[in-house]
Amino acid sequence: MNQTAILHAAFGVLIVAGFLVSAPLSYGLYGLGAACFIAGILLARRDSDGSETADSV
Repeated sequence: MNQTAILHAAFGVLIVAGFLVSAPLSYGLYGLGAACFIAGILLARRDSDGSETADSV
């Protein structure tokens, strides 16, 4: 599993967890989820701009 997939899966988990907890903590979880999502996108773009090697599974 590549790092981009892990970051996007963490996004999903954090967003769902944000729905399950009280308001002050949920805002932090939403923020962490958004940060993971953006980091996944940036990592994917960095990997695609660099070399043309595929991630090993």
